[in-house]
Amino acid sequence: MGTALLKRDRRHVQLTPAGKVFLDRARSAVANTREAVNDARRAAAGEAGSLRFGFTGLTSYAAMPELVQQFRLHFPQVEIELVHAETERLEAGMLSNEIDVALLHPPLKHGEFAQLEFPPEDLVLALPASSELSLLDAIPVSRLAREPFLINPRRMGPNLYDQIIHLCRTDGGFSPMIVQEVTAMTTLIGLAAAGVGCGFVIRSFEIIRHPGVVYRPLAGRAPQLATSLAWRKDTIAATAKGMIEIARSRLSR
Repeated sequence: MGTALLKRDRRHVQLTPAGKVFLDRARSAVANTREAVNDARRAAAGEAGSLRFGFTGLTSYAAMPELVQQFRLHFPQVEIELVHAETERLEAGMLSNEIDVALLHPPLKHGEFAQLEFPPEDLVLALPASSELSLLDAIPVSRLAREPFLINPRRMGPNLYDQIIHLCRTDGGFSPMIVQEVTAMTTLIGLAAAGVGCGFVIRSFEIIRHPGVVYRPLAGRAPQLATSLAWRKDTIAATAKGMIEIARSRLSR
């Protein structure tokens, strides 16, 4: 080493100043090594590191808040990055390994994903409070034939859009009179309050109270929004396994 670490005489052995520095650094190195080993083990077990979690806007009114809250509670050492996007973009993000796991709406375009399905959620009608239909407890589909319709663009949710159109045509015998396409259901509620028209929103949106809007179920079968937690079958992050287990636990209740 080129310098003495110990000073010896017949009775004692003492550290030299250089020896004291070396001992402190050696102890620190051992402690850092142990910490690094523990960190690596926690990361391998999914208890440390990061999770890139995707979700759609609609899930933020349903399953997403509880899943994120429980994940943070059970895995406090994992940094969670939240990615808000439409289902198609979330799929692309998982395919490019930019997102680890996502809460989205099937059917999915690609077969590379495993999915954990959540119970589907019924849609209800958001109606102007001034509408005569607001006096009914449940709305027959046929009564919507002459109503101006608000709807999300098909590109944002083809399955949901097709369900609504199919329901109107098969159960009501009409094609809906679409007066406005809206990209967010919260916007749809605002337009309904303004008297522009009526439209379908997920039942969870009934918590959004607006003096100009009432919510009513359909008298018959209703369109449903499917939701699932999805991840790639071939490459699954260790931290994603924790989110999957939390989702499974929620569904088993």
